Amino acid sequence: MKYSALFLALLIAQGMAVAPAQAGPGHSHDEKPKTEQTNGVHAHDDDKQHGSDHDDDHDEAATIDADMAKRVGIEVATAGAGTIERHIPLYGELVIPPNRQAQVRARFPGMITQIKPAVGDTVKKGEVLALVESNDSLRTYPVTAPIAGALLQQYASQGEYTAGETLFSLADSSILWAELKVFPAAMDEIKTGLPVHIEARGGMVDSQISHILPASGQPYVLARVALDNSNGHFSAGERVNALVDAEIIDVSLVIDNKALQDLEGKQVVFVREGNRYEPRPLQLGRTDGRFTEVLSGLHAAEEYVVVNSYLIKAEIEKAGAAHEH
Repeated sequence: MKYSALFLALLIAQGMAVAPAQAGPGHSHDEKPKTEQTNGVHAHDDDKQHGSDHDDDHDEAATIDADMAKRVGIEVATAGAGTIERHIPLYGELVIPPNRQAQVRARFPGMITQIKPAVGDTVKKGEVLALVESNDSLRTYPVTAPIAGALLQQYASQGEYTAGETLFSLADSSILWAELKVFPAAMDEIKTGLPVHIEARGGMVDSQISHILPASGQPYVLARVALDNSNGHFSAGERVNALVDAEIIDVSLVIDNKALQDLEGKQVVFVREGNRYEPRPLQLGRTDGRFTEVLSGLHAAEEYVVVNSYLIKAEIEKAGAAHEH
């Protein structure tokens, strides 16, 4: 068998063995898988007959021992019951909650004698931002930060006179609100407490609807969702899409969508039986974009590759092309 460039590099570096399955006498899909471990997931003996549940279009499979599979990052999951979510798509914008914003002013009129932080600095609650000499007492007093956050704006300079004007603008963006627009067609299904998946910058964050409030003069209401931004990944003003779980449906068998591969025009997963990884065509049902219902082709408790399945697909396709010549 000729190996793909990617797998060849792995073979040379790590000694992985990839070989075609033995077809012909003695080969049967009824064979019980051996018990071994890949990334902490154990194989299970399976007494069920597979012959009627999936076709035998593929006479090749990858054979990889457990240590090598772990080293190249192949991970498996166990097929079983799960849920499919019916989603309602919404869109909106990220905003900073009002209680996490502050406009800072001096308590008494006077001369600004010192400004301590610079714009962009992060300050703690109670930290001194400036010193002001009071006109009445001629005593210097501190102007402190009422909240922790980033110093966004500075409106005055050292040596200037202040008489109640805003000196600084602060904001704490560690928590943001996603304010999602809900139009009349979806209003009856959108409720507080429903799970929400916020999509932004190629990632997804899970939360739930905390409030539903009117938008003055607009033909929609706002569903407010708190978003943990302690890592600073998101920014106020950013546009986001969201999927609200309007319904959660229990199904008897689901798989992770990351496992699905297209092989010879069919949707397959790679089932692990001992050290052997076999492509298994599936009949699929409902999906929510993350998980998909399996109608046939896979049994509960079987193990299938969920991470790096493309490596196995590439090798099987390469072997098939070599056999054609």
